[in-house]
Amino acid sequence: MTSNTPHIEIYYAEICGLCQQALSYFRSRGLPFTAYEVFWDEAADAFVDSEHARTMYRRCGETIDFVPQIFIHGRHIRGWRELEPMIQSGEIEHVLRGPKK
Repeated sequence: MTSNTPHIEIYYAEICGLCQQALSYFRSRGLPFTAYEVFWDEAADAFVDSEHARTMYRRCGETIDFVPQIFIHGRHIRGWRELEPMIQSGEIEHVLRGPKK
């Protein structure tokens, strides 16, 4: 990863349409990312316990019940509904550049 490449991590579920929109957005921009799949258990109304789910909960600092959960340079973006307005306003460009050094 070069210094100009944003560090992007995405927790997603394969069956989640908004997750697919987020993944498609980053792919369409040619931005590399690391994706961590989590699985939803409808009967338990919670994510299936897994290393990725536990890490997602820890990183989000709260119990969350939706994906995608996106981290860009460590900044937490809570789902497509938070990401989409950032894309439309252009704010995402500042986030992708990362913190000023």
